[in-house]
Amino acid sequence: MRFHFCAAFYVLIFMQFYELERIEKIAVYIVIAAVISLEAVNTAVEALVDMVSPEKHPLAKIAKDCAAGAVLIAAAAAAAVGVRLFWNVEVFKNIGSYFAENTLQLVLLILSLVIWLAVIFVPGGKKKGNKNERN
Repeated sequence: MRFHFCAAFYVLIFMQFYELERIEKIAVYIVIAAVISLEAVNTAVEALVDMVSPEKHPLAKIAKDCAAGAVLIAAAAAAAVGVRLFWNVEVFKNIGSYFAENTLQLVLLILSLVIWLAVIFVPGGKKKGNKNERN
């Protein structure tokens, strides 16, 4: 979930450098919402399965795998939409020029990246000892 929020954050920031049509912006918002929504559903399914079946069970595995697969499919679709809309070398050059000319914006971008990396990779405050929690 943290990774998806991070990706959405940067997509929305860099989207400003593109001259997207209204329908293209709507597509971006829809795929972001789909990925984050399915990640929430995946988390709910995993928690519910862990609650009702704390021991390993083949059906529990199938339920968890299907929920995770739904997130993967949505993320792949979002990536495809992103490549289709955002892969433009000229805009990449414009983005580079913008940040080269706006040092403060570049510093803020790098600082946001450091913060997001910490949010994504530093372990959360999960309580240890609960056999139903994922690690």
